[in-house]
Amino acid sequence: MKPLDAWTERLTRAAISEIDRRAVAASETARALVLEQLEAHRGESAERALEDHDALHGWAVLGRVLADAGASPSLAAQVVDALVEATDRDERVTASAAPSRSALVEAFVAAQRELAELRAAQAWRFPKCVVRLDETTAAVAASFPDDDGDALARWADEVAAGLAKMGIRRVHADGAAPARAALASALSVAGIGMTASPYRAR
Repeated sequence: MKPLDAWTERLTRAAISEIDRRAVAASETARALVLEQLEAHRGESAERALEDHDALHGWAVLGRVLADAGASPSLAAQVVDALVEATDRDERVTASAAPSRSALVEAFVAAQRELAELRAAQAWRFPKCVVRLDETTAAVAASFPDDDGDALARWADEVAAGLAKMGIRRVHADGAAPARAALASALSVAGIGMTASPYRAR
């Protein structure tokens, strides 16, 4: 059995859900690239193979692919060991298991954190952050979870454009000061007035 097929078989057995099984399939190309890097070092010492930054980058790419596919931490934690077994404990694979695992897990965790931040931001985008109060008035929850000025400006522009299409002329807004400031600026350009929420605690 080819190494990639053997690796896939072991990972499929390690999968704890249908999502994990789909992640195994989605990661095939990234795993093939990892194997190509290993093949490129055939005949070299294990120490020399460990110096290859491209190989570690390949593991990092694989970690991100798995995270994007929704793989469980349990599956991600077994990827390297599954390859060790699939290659009959090839010396190069075994010697590089620890740094390979570190590169994969670090990238997996970083990608999951970025995905969580993205989902949090999506929850505050237009129209989810808007409640229409009457024909020309709306309330906006200005709590977009990002301190980056450019990201806040893009959020505020999107909200202002959406409100203008709704025919809104006045907005009550509450939330974080940076988000309210960005929103006030965008609403001003759109010709929409903004006041603090009348329900804001005093």
